Amino acid sequence: MSNHSTHKASELPRDERLLVERWLGRVLSDEETISVNVYRPHPAPNGDEREALRRETVMQAREIGARAQNVSEDEVDALLDEAFAAARCRRG
Repeated sequence: MSNHSTHKASELPRDERLLVERWLGRVLSDEETISVNVYRPHPAPNGDEREALRRETVMQAREIGARAQNVSEDEVDALLDEAFAAARCRRG
């Protein structure tokens, strides 16, 4: 069974749409998409595990940055804008 569900507001049955609107505290637009995720929360890492994860993240960021030494900030911004736009299109 899936832990993720996506629905277009315009396609929701009336009672379901009203429920979502009540949860959000506002009216949905027909152009909006509703995404629901279900997961079991877990405690955030702490102590040594948290520090190890921080070091790993910093190391990965430095490796990625080293590969982009000859790229201008404007080029990086353009690439990020392009990636975000592509991700939005995939979500629908």
